[in-house]
Amino acid sequence: MEKPQPQLQSRLESQSDLRSRLQSQWRCQLALTMMFLMLLVIVNQVFDATSSLARFLGGLPLFGWAGVIGFLTVAALSFAWSDARRSRLLLEEPPEKFVDPNKQELCKELNDKYDANGPAYPHPVIIEDRCIGCGACVRACPHDVFTMVDNIAKPIARDQCMQDTSCQAVCPTTPVACIVVHAPKPKPRPFPICNDQFMSEQVSGCYLIGDVSGRSQIKNAANEGATVIKHIANELNSQERRTKHSENEYDAAIIGVGPAGLSAAIRAERLKLKYVAIEQHKVLSTLEAYPQDKDILFRPDDLKPCSDIPMDRPRDKCGNILAMWRDEIKNSGVRIREKESCKAVTKAKDDAYFEIITEKRENNESRSYRALRVILALGLRGTPMKLGGPGKTLEGETEDRVRYKLSKPGEFKDKRMLIVGGGNSAVEAALALAAQSDRLKPDNDIRDGDCHPLSLVVRNGFTNDLAFSTKQRLYEKVDKGEIKLYWDTGVKEICEGAVVLTNQHTHKETVVPNDYILALIGGDFPTKFLEKIGITIPHAARKKGRLRESLSSISSFLKRGLGRLSVSSRCPNSPRSFKPK
Repeated sequence: MEKPQPQLQSRLESQSDLRSRLQSQWRCQLALTMMFLMLLVIVNQVFDATSSLARFLGGLPLFGWAGVIGFLTVAALSFAWSDARRSRLLLEEPPEKFVDPNKQELCKELNDKYDANGPAYPHPVIIEDRCIGCGACVRACPHDVFTMVDNIAKPIARDQCMQDTSCQAVCPTTPVACIVVHAPKPKPRPFPICNDQFMSEQVSGCYLIGDVSGRSQIKNAANEGATVIKHIANELNSQERRTKHSENEYDAAIIGVGPAGLSAAIRAERLKLKYVAIEQHKVLSTLEAYPQDKDILFRPDDLKPCSDIPMDRPRDKCGNILAMWRDEIKNSGVRIREKESCKAVTKAKDDAYFEIITEKRENNESRSYRALRVILALGLRGTPMKLGGPGKTLEGETEDRVRYKLSKPGEFKDKRMLIVGGGNSAVEAALALAAQSDRLKPDNDIRDGDCHPLSLVVRNGFTNDLAFSTKQRLYEKVDKGEIKLYWDTGVKEICEGAVVLTNQHTHKETVVPNDYILALIGGDFPTKFLEKIGITIPHAARKKGRLRESLSSISSFLKRGLGRLSVSSRCPNSPRSFKPK
């Protein structure tokens, strides 16, 4: 016999379940009716009255039947009111009340509505009433479980779910709209605690917007920048505390000029606030790090932009966005201090001002500013992770040899490149370089050797948010010999014209000819910088981060000590050099 299709099977099961429920309800009603008739017969036999009217009414007088009818009416109204109240409470209560925080399961109400025929294995469930169509879960899932249908996320491949739970962790709604059932509860990345005005609850007058606050989407960040400046302007105007005289005193200091910081600076310019905007690199350096033809999405779709930077389209090319925003900077007259790094932010105990200490990158000149309010618009890519570990630089890791972004792949078409990283940025950079038609090609005799002109070093496996389609494209390039892939391998030393790699399991060392290294391994979260200001993240995350940093330091120390002799033999003389045959 042919097996029914899954949708037909599900429909048949639903109809069978409804039919069984109705039959059970009918049997219950029939039993109650028979019991009531038997009660009337008993009453008729016990109360044998001479009146034919009383005998006709079951042995009860008229006032008796009136009492029975009144009781049944009150009981019916009571049951109806109770059922209506229960239904109203179910609609008003948030779904999180019905989610078991430990078992990661849905309650019966939510399960019947959103996952009535769901499988028993771990899979995601979308609460459509909460979904805002931002697509964060679609991008976060590394196994292409989701797709967008009518601006609502839909799981289309539930059997591909690997309990990653990153889709639930990145869901921006409160309560979350994406829940992975039958799986451990995810632990979201902790961020500093802020109030509804984005001001830190630990340091009054210090605001956090953008990536550093945990809201990383461009449209959200830009809206936050404009909202914070408007709040600060209203607050200072009501208190009549606007600065007017001193040259180095400002109403607001904006640290970091990405989408959030730029939005804040333009709004401050238009509201006539006295402000200083400080950027350690160039304005919008985060967007410049992307390939210019990369599509940038402005999510959520239904969130109306309230900032002063153009975001009218739902998506656009990175190059077009940079051109429009640079025109807006020019037209608005906003002033930004580029290539100036913020070193410290302190607040005097008996003073309302913050003191900001900066340093110019060109001449190491130190500068000082005073501001009534400080806005931290720090991005997670502002301080790229070094190859030596958190806050450490590997020997030979210089700016003329190691790059931390790839904005123009054409500059490296005739160079021997080595990309380090296992995330989206690293894999996409490798694919972008391999896609160049005039790129330096490997010789047939070294296609499988260690002299490949384009190599990708993956230290600890791919990240969880790497899309499955991106992995497939990478594997196709590897199979064609266009990319050399090194698994579970780290960079041990950077020589002149070469890089020394070491396998983390076998400790085997490999010397790879190289001109440039792309270290795309993420950014350092500014934990220490925030702690100096007085802003801390939850204790458990800070303890875990320090433990990871200590273990990394011990591991790197032991590896340097044990491998110094072998490295010297592979790269003789000082300075070390490698000249391929």
